[in-house]
Amino acid sequence: MVYINLLPIREIKRRANAVRQLTLFAFVLAAVLIAVGVVGVYQKSIASQLQKNIAELNKEKQHYNQVLEQIKKLEEDKKEIENRIAVIKALKKSSALTVRVLDEVASLTPTKRVWITSLNQSGSSLQLNGMALDNQTVAGYMESLKSSNYISDVNLVASSQSAYAGRNLKSFSLSCAITVPDTAEPVTATATPQQ
Repeated sequence: MVYINLLPIREIKRRANAVRQLTLFAFVLAAVLIAVGVVGVYQKSIASQLQKNIAELNKEKQHYNQVLEQIKKLEEDKKEIENRIAVIKALKKSSALTVRVLDEVASLTPTKRVWITSLNQSGSSLQLNGMALDNQTVAGYMESLKSSNYISDVNLVASSQSAYAGRNLKSFSLSCAITVPDTAEPVTATATPQQ
């Protein structure tokens, strides 16, 4: 006897194969979705941690900005104090220089032959007016002034004959430049007063 199978086996196999493929596809899709979800959660936790780090860094940056502002203010204060110190040193040096120049003029002036009637200092220039016994005394006095480390460029501006206390004397006017010597050691006068 011959049996005829009336069941569509091919159709059943195709359906079973399709169901298997759909099940496999659903399983793979579920696995992909789970993996994407896990990656998403991981990315979200990383992003959250990065946001916390950024917030902490911004807070630290604000703290450092305050410190930088304080440093900048301190630098400005330091610069102002340094400027004040420089001015004080310049004033001290200038006052010491004036005293030293007056001392040089006094020590280099021959007391019995030259008389200073006026002395004017303006910045680095010095104007001397006075009277002397004769032209040689004026010339010798000019050479004495040139030998000083604090006085240079001694020039005779004017010279004239003047009568004073019944004697004919030479009235003179000298123009000099004040210089600061390289060494701050006191200089002794080399010229001896003429009599």
